[in-house]
Amino acid sequence: MQQDHVQIQVQDTNEEAMFAKLSAIKRGYFEDEFAEEFVKPSGKKDVIIHRGYWQRIHIFRRVIQKFIQLHNQCQIISLGCGYDTLPFIKIKQHQDRQFKYYETDLEVVVKKKIKKIQQSPKIKGLLNDLVIGDTIQSQKYALFGCDLQIQEKFFKGLEELNINYNLPTIIFAECVLTYIDSKATDNLLKAMKQKFAHLDFLNYEMFNPNDQFGKMMVKNFEYRGCPLIGIDAYPSLHSQIERLTNLGYENVKIADMKTLYHKGTDQEERQRIEKIELMDEWEEWNIMQSHYFVCLASADIELF
Repeated sequence: MQQDHVQIQVQDTNEEAMFAKLSAIKRGYFEDEFAEEFVKPSGKKDVIIHRGYWQRIHIFRRVIQKFIQLHNQCQIISLGCGYDTLPFIKIKQHQDRQFKYYETDLEVVVKKKIKKIQQSPKIKGLLNDLVIGDTIQSQKYALFGCDLQIQEKFFKGLEELNINYNLPTIIFAECVLTYIDSKATDNLLKAMKQKFAHLDFLNYEMFNPNDQFGKMMVKNFEYRGCPLIGIDAYPSLHSQIERLTNLGYENVKIADMKTLYHKGTDQEERQRIEKIELMDEWEEWNIMQSHYFVCLASADIELF
């Protein structure tokens, strides 16, 4: 019962994230023609929220874009996808490229996303070969429900949607694994590395739970009903590198978001968004950004 409650609270963060992204879109931080297919505007968020989402989206779009460009044929898998619109953006951008984009999340989230897609002429026009039921299947896109703690169900879901373990594949997660018990995520990460012949892994999570801000962050998530139950097992950047290395991953790069704001984003684009809204809370920004990281295991793509 407690686990069901936590899952409900965690899946609610999905809509919160989309409201924040849409607020940033409306202010001109980045473009996304598909966001309003899933949520409608719900008030302006703070500049810190806008910049945080801009940076995260900027980095992930760059890495996924590079991966698609590097491979004539490839696969992309999003863990805990929520209402993310990146598959539709990339499919529209690269209709001449051979790749398939898989998404998975808790079944309650997937049911909502399927309903939103069914009601969207824009997405159905882009993916005109959709087969929709409890899952979605098409030539370039697939969506299925899964609790990532049950890895057998995860791989079965992929296989039923025609995954090819021999193709170059990138799997990514954004604020997903920290909500799951670390033993379960370790088992899943190890199994993914063993299953796929050519695998890159990209991850964005919270870390550093033991200083004053980190303790407050952990308590805040716990108060909201979605505790960061996986954060203590790997609390530092070094431990995150060791984790992936011990699970079989190679060429692991990692940096906190404070570092990546200057080194992992395009300078001209960063200067452009800094003119949209002035930000006075630089001390708060730097502290917050020192508690989130991006990790990339890839032989061909650099983090910065």
